[in-house]
Amino acid sequence: MKSFFLFSKYMFAQFILLIFIFTHTACAVEPIINSETQLEHGVEVVSVKGDWNYQIITVRVPYIGIEGDNKTGLARVVVPVRKLKENNKLPAFCHVHYEKDIGGAKKWAQNGWIVSTAVYTPADGESPIDAALGNGYNLARAIIQWIKRIPIVDKTHILIDGGSQGGYMALAMSADLFPVIATHADVPVVNWAYNFAYFEANREIAGFGKPIDQSPMPVLASVIVLADMCYKYFPKDLNHECWHYLSPISYLNLITNPVMITCATGDMLVPIEQMTQKYVREYDTQQFPEGFTRDFKNLPFCPLSKKVFEELIPEDNYEIFLLQPQKNSFEITREMLNNNKLKPKTRPETADKPWSKTKQWSLVYLDEGGPSPVAGHNKLEWALSPDSFTEYYKSAPLPLSVLTVEKLEHLLRRYNGEMDRQILLNNGNPAQRLNYTQLEQLDVLISLSEYARISEEHKKHLEETYEQSSIKPFGTSINEYLLKKAPL
Repeated sequence: MKSFFLFSKYMFAQFILLIFIFTHTACAVEPIINSETQLEHGVEVVSVKGDWNYQIITVRVPYIGIEGDNKTGLARVVVPVRKLKENNKLPAFCHVHYEKDIGGAKKWAQNGWIVSTAVYTPADGESPIDAALGNGYNLARAIIQWIKRIPIVDKTHILIDGGSQGGYMALAMSADLFPVIATHADVPVVNWAYNFAYFEANREIAGFGKPIDQSPMPVLASVIVLADMCYKYFPKDLNHECWHYLSPISYLNLITNPVMITCATGDMLVPIEQMTQKYVREYDTQQFPEGFTRDFKNLPFCPLSKKVFEELIPEDNYEIFLLQPQKNSFEITREMLNNNKLKPKTRPETADKPWSKTKQWSLVYLDEGGPSPVAGHNKLEWALSPDSFTEYYKSAPLPLSVLTVEKLEHLLRRYNGEMDRQILLNNGNPAQRLNYTQLEQLDVLISLSEYARISEEHKKHLEETYEQSSIKPFGTSINEYLLKKAPL
């Protein structure tokens, strides 16, 4: 009996030793993705962790800030190792602005995506989060540009994903970069002029600056600070045209790929009024403090922005999916906000979001009725995921139509170091939305070369579109040889 006990102790010790060896060797694995030592301002690998399923790589990303200064941020990719062994290249799921945790990234990685996200530090660290309209924008595009330089990434299958400010960012990156196979944007701000006018109209009555338990509209009050973060860079005058040109509604022509947008009628942070007038729901004014408003027509903001999203895209180019509350859904109360454990144990089961294969824009509206004072992005509990949408675009062919004359001219301006329009900062200087010259030019060359290599039809379409362009940095015509030889 004693010998058996000693043997058991020995086996247990060996088991602990194996775990120790595995976990420590897993942290020292050879990285699948390396530092870009050959590039000036290249990305540097900071840490690598992994096992036989995933490799998790954190990198330092140099980029130019919105004020033209040199900055660095952190990013992370989760690579599904087994999937990579089956395919030489994998599609990229680029989650923008807010940091996606490793568990959430693995959900998509296990389906065959290389998943990227920004990584943030505390305010006094190297990479604090900034407003999406500020340095958040520049970091997001620098990360995606890096993703497109990684040899194991299928550059014709870049999907961009984000929610709230990240939903805005997903639309902004889809307009700025190429090629993008699809975009998934949850509750995105599409009209900053309206959204901040709504914030300002309700700043005081929402209880901004007060403890959450004293605020009549606690979630709204907690996010109004976002406006102040943006006023650091741009005029506080919401009638200024800059707010229009910062908004996706001003550059929808540059978003050429399929897009799924999800909004809720009860959203208190990004009101659905900026998306549609058809599905705005009445709310009980007695529940709200006197003076509360979300009136799109009468709030004072930039006249250029006085159009809702649905008015700005052709009616035959979008499909609306109006979803009713799910089974076991419930209204979120103030008590539930303070203590998540008070939510009912029986909740909605996760359902796939509907979308259109024939229209560019799939608009998914969650019909919750009117908003409640304590609501955030949703008044009700939902469980929805874009599973079939992302699965389809993981391997769907990139259509010719994603390259238009306007899109190509946007890319060629970037190659020339020019921006489509200059948006002035508070200091009178133009907001910087370009990366380092070499990286910008490399990104454009990669984008056009990858598009041309898809098929002879894509190559021909690129050549014909270039002929129609008013901007010709490569001479009178374009072809793969010129793209390879173009100076950097």
